[in-house]
Amino acid sequence: MQGFFKWSGLVVFGTVVLVVAAYCVSRWIPMPTEDEKALAWLDAPRPLAGTNGFAALWSLPFDIPVADAERLLKEETVRLQALPLWSGEGAAPVHTSPLTTYPRVDDTRDDKTLCKAGQPHCLAQVRARLQELTPLMASRAAITARIAALDDYDHFRSPFPARPDMPMPSYRPLMQGLVAHAYTFARGDREAGLRGVCRMGSIARKLVGSGDMLVGGVMGAVLMDASGALFVDMLAELPGDHPLPDACTGIFEPDGGMVAGICTTMTGEARYIADGFRALNVAGAESWHRKVVADLFLDQRKTIARGARRHAWFCGAEADALIRADTPLSRHAPLSGGWTFSCLANATGCILDNIAAPALAGCAERFQDAEARLRLVAAWRWLREAGDDARPVEQRIAAWQQLHREGRAIRVTADGDGLEIDLFHDAQIPTFTLPLPPRSAAPPAP
Repeated sequence: MQGFFKWSGLVVFGTVVLVVAAYCVSRWIPMPTEDEKALAWLDAPRPLAGTNGFAALWSLPFDIPVADAERLLKEETVRLQALPLWSGEGAAPVHTSPLTTYPRVDDTRDDKTLCKAGQPHCLAQVRARLQELTPLMASRAAITARIAALDDYDHFRSPFPARPDMPMPSYRPLMQGLVAHAYTFARGDREAGLRGVCRMGSIARKLVGSGDMLVGGVMGAVLMDASGALFVDMLAELPGDHPLPDACTGIFEPDGGMVAGICTTMTGEARYIADGFRALNVAGAESWHRKVVADLFLDQRKTIARGARRHAWFCGAEADALIRADTPLSRHAPLSGGWTFSCLANATGCILDNIAAPALAGCAERFQDAEARLRLVAAWRWLREAGDDARPVEQRIAAWQQLHREGRAIRVTADGDGLEIDLFHDAQIPTFTLPLPPRSAAPPAP
């Protein structure tokens, strides 16, 4: 019996030694070269030319001069940098935005069914509710003007420190702004309506190109989708040779601006996650023994590098080739860092990284679909402007695609009444369709 316990003890001791040795090797194993490069990519400077309109976007729903909003933004940024994430007991500190002391100018009455991204016929829906919307649009005059002023800026990048309680701007008023421009057009001021929707498209481009968090870029793509559809609604009621306002020049052209936002947005999101992770790690007030136990299975630098590598893939040569070929990124994008030997000493980091991984490719495909929608809008406009072309629409759209080979395939719908493309991301709405432009368009009476 004594021999049994002796050998059992040796086995247990040997197992412990092996586990500790494996842990130490896992802890000290060098970071993969790809991860090192991803960290360098993450920390590289990201200069952005022009004026930052984040203060105007952040304060959009409030009756506050932009100069005051910029002052408050600086103060709030400093305050958040000094504010602990939680107390020693784990309770989050309570703080409110200074903007809440100002009256709101956005009207929250329900118009959620109008001008939604992915749904056609925004203009017809607004015209059907024209009288009902009249008092609502009057109450939104102030915020409509504030939205229009956003186009005076070059980009929108948050200066707030990345942390779970970081203030976020409200993007809902932007979609309400589309209703206002559809209303203006339906009431008879077609030039103002066109200028308004083109400004919305311009703001969408700037949101996508800002390289801020993922939510800002995605909202820019959504706004572009809805603005493009409304733009087509308006053009369908105008003659093919109707001159467009200067504000519309190049806004709804498929020039690669949407897919270029994939890399810039993933860069911004990677930095947000990394900075937030660092903030959590140094937040502070944990007892020393809890921190020691946590650090045993969490290597902050390796975890950040794993996440950075997944985000950096969207800026690499493979992703660029897929985007140019208009191939769904989800077929090839790395879903996660997987499980490697280094995860033995970084189990918590690997778990967190793998949980966060799957959504990236789907979000990137939103930008691919936004670019494809602009391609369809461009083809639609070409058909509209060549209204005297007597060839069948199948031949005409085939001829256009011969001249514009790169991009999503466009086809005539089964009923012959529209043009459509397949979508990569929108599983519930697998196609995007535009009705064929009329041969001649006479504007309806207001």
